[in-house]
Amino acid sequence: MINAVFSYCATFEVDISNAEIPDGNFIVLMNGSWNSWGWGYQLDESDDANIYSGTFCGFENGEYQYIHSITGDFDSWSGWGLIGNPPLASDCDFNPNDSYQNYGFTINGSDVVNQLNSWNCCGVNECSDWDGCNSGALQTDQSYLYGRFEVRMKSADGDGLVSSFFTYNTNWDSGLGNLNWNEIDIEMTGNRDSTVQFTTHHPGTPNSWSYGEIIDVDFNPHESFHDYAFEWTPDYIAWFVDGDEVYSQGISIVDDMNFSQKIMMNLWPAVWESWVGTWDENDTPKHAYYDHVKYYSYNPGLGDYGTNNNFSLLWEDDFNHFNQIIWEDNSSGSFNGNLCSFNPQNTNYYNGYLILSLTDINDDINCNEVNGDFNYDNTLDVIDLVTVVNSILSSTSIELCQFLAIDHDSNDSVDVLDIIHFLNEIIGS
Repeated sequence: MINAVFSYCATFEVDISNAEIPDGNFIVLMNGSWNSWGWGYQLDESDDANIYSGTFCGFENGEYQYIHSITGDFDSWSGWGLIGNPPLASDCDFNPNDSYQNYGFTINGSDVVNQLNSWNCCGVNECSDWDGCNSGALQTDQSYLYGRFEVRMKSADGDGLVSSFFTYNTNWDSGLGNLNWNEIDIEMTGNRDSTVQFTTHHPGTPNSWSYGEIIDVDFNPHESFHDYAFEWTPDYIAWFVDGDEVYSQGISIVDDMNFSQKIMMNLWPAVWESWVGTWDENDTPKHAYYDHVKYYSYNPGLGDYGTNNNFSLLWEDDFNHFNQIIWEDNSSGSFNGNLCSFNPQNTNYYNGYLILSLTDINDDINCNEVNGDFNYDNTLDVIDLVTVVNSILSSTSIELCQFLAIDHDSNDSVDVLDIIHFLNEIIGS
């Protein structure tokens, strides 16, 4: 009775005209903090096309935050297919001093009618002029329980960016929710030039929990390639940099890390500014480079590698091309906290590297051509070399795919060292 007397109603309204309205069946939701960001309130379309509204009751006095969401056939009804936020630090960004772009309202003894927002706008006029970004991702086809996981990589620099090598349980039981969560991370954030972060993410109800450390290293992970690895066993998880163990978690922490997981890599800009810094959406393109990945099975007492020789090499990929036996495309969709969407065109292979590129959404890239094929004739020859030299001397703008093809040393610069590599490759062929 008390709750019935002192609960109030909130009215929501959103115009989705400038959203990328999906094909097939879909609904519009208001997802919010009132139910820990679970499945939100469904809005109904009004007489005005593309304007959805609804009034919902049961709110106690207090502060609430929310976002607009479209979900449907296109995202398997996840509840988070398309997200509409207010522009960061705008008048209707409920807390402009945090890294979240949430609308919000306060219940203080009366009902609340929230203003009409257009998609990604504050009201209908103050809108973001940024269309978005694409990035690359990759994951294994198979999942692995325990083992040693190795990568040689060079991360992307720049505030707001995360370059990763990690494992993640994708085989969720729909009835368990966050009790499914298993994840082991190696991450480099572009705002830090002498650290690497190691983290485990654990199952929990209602929320999962995390444990990890940011470890100092004596190099800049964005400037050169280095070897990173972790060993995952039932008793411990240990992380390695250039062959040396630098961090570990014991059985009291990792005893619930027992779901098989896929190996994943991605590059993405995060909303959490206190962690990664403030991302400049105009700072594109950016690239994360991967030289090879190795997986060793956990084979205690019978292995020949790793701690106590407990691991055996199962496979290695040097990324000369896409290996469909090992990998599957993971370049679609996004996840909460990621400001980009993944796109297959942003995952490429050049000069013996897997390259994940972050680009403005309007940059149409379609790479994976012949290494160094500057004029796109599917042949590497002296004409390409002459064209590259002329381009460098005349400071001609180089297209993204051309840049990836001729930046042989992956130092984000096309210079005389690339020309030497280029010439050797032509002579060698």
